[in-house]
Amino acid sequence: MNPNAVRVLLVEDSPSDALLLRESLSEIDLGGFEFTHVERWTAALECLRQNQFEVLLLDLSLPDVTGRDTFLRARAEAPHLPIVVLTGETNEELGLDAVRHGVQDYLIKGQTYGRYTARAIRYAIERKQVEDALLRTEQALRESERQLRESNTDLERRVAERTASLEETISDLEDFSHSITHDLRAPLRAIRSFAQILGEECLACGRPKAQEHIHRITSAAARMDRLIQDVLQYSRLARSELRLSPVNVQELLRGIIESYPAFQPPQVEIQINGPLPRMLGNEAALTQCFSNLLGNALKFVAPGTRPQVRVWAERVGDPKAETRDPQPATLSIVRLSFADNGIGIPKDAHERIFKMFQRLDKSYDGTGVGLTVVRKAVEKMGGKVGLESEPGRGSRFWIELKAAGDSMPSNGQEGPNE
Repeated sequence: MNPNAVRVLLVEDSPSDALLLRESLSEIDLGGFEFTHVERWTAALECLRQNQFEVLLLDLSLPDVTGRDTFLRARAEAPHLPIVVLTGETNEELGLDAVRHGVQDYLIKGQTYGRYTARAIRYAIERKQVEDALLRTEQALRESERQLRESNTDLERRVAERTASLEETISDLEDFSHSITHDLRAPLRAIRSFAQILGEECLACGRPKAQEHIHRITSAAARMDRLIQDVLQYSRLARSELRLSPVNVQELLRGIIESYPAFQPPQVEIQINGPLPRMLGNEAALTQCFSNLLGNALKFVAPGTRPQVRVWAERVGDPKAETRDPQPATLSIVRLSFADNGIGIPKDAHERIFKMFQRLDKSYDGTGVGLTVVRKAVEKMGGKVGLESEPGRGSRFWIELKAAGDSMPSNGQEGPNE
C-alpha cells in the first residue's frame, strides 16, 4: 500500500463503470490512488462517518438517491471534502449545477477517464484547499472586524468618560481660580495694609531696622499678589477661545508705550522702525504680549545701563515662495521682533525661559510667568514665538503671526522712527 496514495471514496452503482474508472487510473503513475468503492448512498454515508478520505467521486444516479439531491446531501454531510460528480452525457447541465453549489468539478462517464480524471481529482483537492483557506481568511477578517468594532466602542466609551472627567476638572479649576481671586488676595491686601500702618508707626518711633523688616513684608505681599494675578491671567488665557481680527500693530504699540510711565524717555529708549504691517490676532492678547516683552526688555539690563529697545517687522514664508516672487507683500507671515541691550540669556535656557515660574536671575524682580503667557497667547492665535540671545549681548524676542493684508506704503520705504 502506497502511503502517499490519494484516498478516494467512489460511489458508483455500476460495477463496470467503477472498474473502468479504476483501471484507467491504475495505468497512470501520478502517486497512486487508494479506492473504497460502494454502490449506494447509505453505504457511502457510513464510510464517510467511519473513515477519512481526501476526495469523493459521486455518481448522480444511485439506487437510493438521484439527481440534484445527491450532491446536496453529500455537500451537507461532508462540507470540507472535495467532491467530483459523475454524470451521463445527457446530464451535463446537472453537473454544472453541482459546481454552482460548491462541488469542485464534474466528469462525464466514459469520455474523460484516465489522465484527465486523475488531473480533475487532484485539481479538485487543490481547489478545495484554496476555498477552505479563503474561508478561514474571511472568518479571521470578520473576527478582526468584530474585535476592532469592540475596541472602537470601548475606546469611545473611555474617551467619553475621560472627556467628562476633564470637563469636571476644568470646572473645578474655574472654581479654584475664583477662590484664588477672592480668598487668597483678600488676606494679602490685609497684610499689606497692616504692614503699611506698622511702617508709619515705626517711622514715627525712629526704628529703621523695624522699617526694613516691614518693607520686606510689604514687598513680598506685593510680589505674591502679582504672581496670583499672572497665574489667573494664564489660566483664563488657556481656557478661552481668542477671536482673531486684523490688528494695527503700530497703533497698538504706540498706545501701550504712551500709557506706561516706565516706557517713557529719557529713562528708556524705545525705537519703532516702521511702518509695521497689520497682523491677524486678538488685540487684548497682543496688548498683553507686547507689554510683557517690553517690560522684560526694560527690566533685565545691567545696573547703570539705559534700556534700549528696537521693534521692527519683516515678512517671512516658504523659501520656495521667496524664490518665485521676492516681493515681501506676497508672503503671508509677519515676524515682529523686539531687540534689547539687556543681560542676555544662555542658549541652554532659550526653551526653558518660556516655561512657568522660570526665573534665571533671582536678583531681578518678577514672577516667571510673563513669557509663559506670551507663548500661550501667540499659540492660541495660531502663531509662533522664539528668541535669539547670548549673555552680555542682549536678546531678540520675536512673534510670528499671519499677515492681515498689506499695509506697507506703496513705495516700500520704512517710516520714520518713533
